[in-house]
Amino acid sequence: MMKTGIALAAATATLAWGVPAQAASPALPKGFLLTEAAARGPHKDVERWKISDARTAGLLLDPCEHRYWSGKKATDRGRIASRTIVKTVEVESWGEQVALYRDVKAARTVMNGLRADLKRCAVGGDDFLKSTYTSRPLKVGDEGIRVVHRDYEGSMRFAAVRRGAAVLIYFEVGDSGRGLPVKDFRTLVKQARTMAARVCGLPEARCRNA
Repeated sequence: MMKTGIALAAATATLAWGVPAQAASPALPKGFLLTEAAARGPHKDVERWKISDARTAGLLLDPCEHRYWSGKKATDRGRIASRTIVKTVEVESWGEQVALYRDVKAARTVMNGLRADLKRCAVGGDDFLKSTYTSRPLKVGDEGIRVVHRDYEGSMRFAAVRRGAAVLIYFEVGDSGRGLPVKDFRTLVKQARTMAARVCGLPEARCRNA
């Protein structure tokens, strides 16, 4: 199943292929993300991986394509650190992102913004170029959302979760049945739950204030 060209470009808008990964953020130790060891190699010839510690990297879940269309830096405010990993094999892609915010309130604002965008941009284009986002709550961390993006080229599943002052986003190729049953998001839910527990080991995540 193919990943939409626009969504793939949006997901990798701040990740220039072939550029060495930036130095690890002090708030996110090297090797902290679940896919980081695989991302650092060695890789198969068909795989393309990129790791970015850019604090201003756009969110991997961006229903209204703020980052892609505007060309601006991240639209969310109060971010103090982030790490983004994207794997691409031909036209399919997978991703992981951890973003830390200055406080729990700022992270909540990000999640509220995602929910608002998922409603506002639930349907885009028309006819052959129609694109849709469908979402449901996800009981992971302090709050979560499971999402499917569908267009004429295929579909992607997302999980966006807040734990304390951290926002975690995972995505993979794939569709979901009516109502977006959690079983269709099994891999993403497992990743998000694991990272929601891990991130609480960072003082910047402020999990006790969640």
